Amino acid sequence: MATRGRLSRQNLAGANLVHSDMDHATPMSNRISWKRKLLFALAGCASVGALLVVVGLAVAMWATSVVDDLGPPTPVAIAVSVAVAAEVSPAIDIALGPARPGPRLEIDLADGRFEVVAGEPGSEVQVNGACASHYYELVEEHSAADGADGPVTAIRLRPTSSSLVRMMAAFRGGRPDTEVNRLTVSIPPDRALALVLRVKQGESRIDLGGLTLTDLDAELSRGDHRLGFGTPLAQPVPQIRVDSRMGNVELAGLGNARARLLSASSRMGNFSVDLSGVWRDGEVSELDLEHSMGDLRLSVRTAVRLSADSVSSATFGEGGQIDRRGETSDTDAPALRLRVSTTMGSTRITRYDTAESDGVATWLPAPAAGAIVR
Repeated sequence: MATRGRLSRQNLAGANLVHSDMDHATPMSNRISWKRKLLFALAGCASVGALLVVVGLAVAMWATSVVDDLGPPTPVAIAVSVAVAAEVSPAIDIALGPARPGPRLEIDLADGRFEVVAGEPGSEVQVNGACASHYYELVEEHSAADGADGPVTAIRLRPTSSSLVRMMAAFRGGRPDTEVNRLTVSIPPDRALALVLRVKQGESRIDLGGLTLTDLDAELSRGDHRLGFGTPLAQPVPQIRVDSRMGNVELAGLGNARARLLSASSRMGNFSVDLSGVWRDGEVSELDLEHSMGDLRLSVRTAVRLSADSVSSATFGEGGQIDRRGETSDTDAPALRLRVSTTMGSTRITRYDTAESDGVATWLPAPAAGAIVR
């Protein structure tokens, strides 16, 4: 009996020892498991990275092969006359807009240096300059009036190859698109047109002064753009819309636009707005400005009155106060109802006298589009 008791105690001690060894072995096995998982994860990441490198090299080799077949982006001269639809819009009512939609001209340009100006009276739309052969093409499109929409004439500079191929061609040739795509579009001032402008990735200098516009819608993005009115429009336009993003944009001479409502928005970049020009007497013009992620600089003549309900607000930024120092007291002077809103940026509103030039946006013409350096 005593022997059996000793054996039982020995067996119990052995069992406890086994359990103790298992308790110590469990953390060790967990550590080994985590190490294996880490090694598998690292091996997977390395495999994915290697696969991406292989795919990247294959794509680069393909793009290089395409560039070899197409050749370098060589400037090719362009001189095109584009006939706009013959339908002429009637005189418009500044409050109600055109009684019947007139012809619309769409200008869509990308990757270059562009100029849009008033042409000769009685002429057609002219496009002059040069573009990169084999990589871009100038397209002219026409569509007849459809229901409530008037006839549309479109001028587009569009790429004929992928962005990767164009980037490889520019890299190998050492000449970016802005050096080979240079176009000037001239619009006849005596044709009543609804104008749609889309310009991106490059530089543009747009002076619409003197044109006869029934509507204006402009999109300016990813570049350095200046849109202005060097002289008053031939007739008032009910509304002007400007949208910009990812770039530096300047609007100049907006008084010469003679618009009852002007709305402009900008995102991610610097935005400069100059309210010089000849505003309409006896009426209050509406001006809405929205800007985010950048600085907004607004210049207003003291000869123009800002209405009492003009506001400037900012969210997560610094908002410019409405400055009325030196503002005219003439009740017959042109008046603006200004609404400015900024997000994640700063606003500075500057008042200036007509004779002063400090802080006022100036109009700088674009380089001649035809001056191509080979």
